Amino acid sequence: MKRLIWIAALAVALFSTLAVVETLKSDEPFSATGLALDLFEAGVLALAVVATAFASLEIRDMRRERIDLLNDLARARVEGERWRTTARVHLDGLSRAILEQFRAWRLSEGEADVAVLMLKGLSHKEIARLREAGEATVRQQAASVYRKSGLASRAELAAFFLEDLFAPDSERGATPARAMRLVDSRD
Repeated sequence: MKRLIWIAALAVALFSTLAVVETLKSDEPFSATGLALDLFEAGVLALAVVATAFASLEIRDMRRERIDLLNDLARARVEGERWRTTARVHLDGLSRAILEQFRAWRLSEGEADVAVLMLKGLSHKEIARLREAGEATVRQQAASVYRKSGLASRAELAAFFLEDLFAPDSERGATPARAMRLVDSRD
């Protein structure tokens, strides 16, 4: 903002000086009205210069911000790809283990699809839309997953697969099992 005030003050001073010099150089007789009109014209030109300077500064700042955002996005993509690459073996192993557990529970293909999508956090409505099935069918398949697995809810289904993924935190003495007991004790 200070920069804008300085630019405005400088522009007004320069254009006013030009208007006075032009009036003094003119062959026409001096009049207060002529000087006032010249000063008004100089003021309008000064405002145009200030507005242009301000717009240029804003555009420059927006370009810098855009470049920073694009660089941040590129870094995040690289980091995400690096994480996916290093975790791929583990993720593939987890996926196989989940599918093996689904087979052990004797889930049908449709039930396994619904279970995977529930683990990904999709609602029954979203799963129905994605699978091009009725929401009632998805709810029925979800209930069948719970019945066959012996679990009572989506949270228990997620916990079944995620509980042992988290290593014990020796500093606080928290383990996934202890964390689950803490959660259960709140209920």
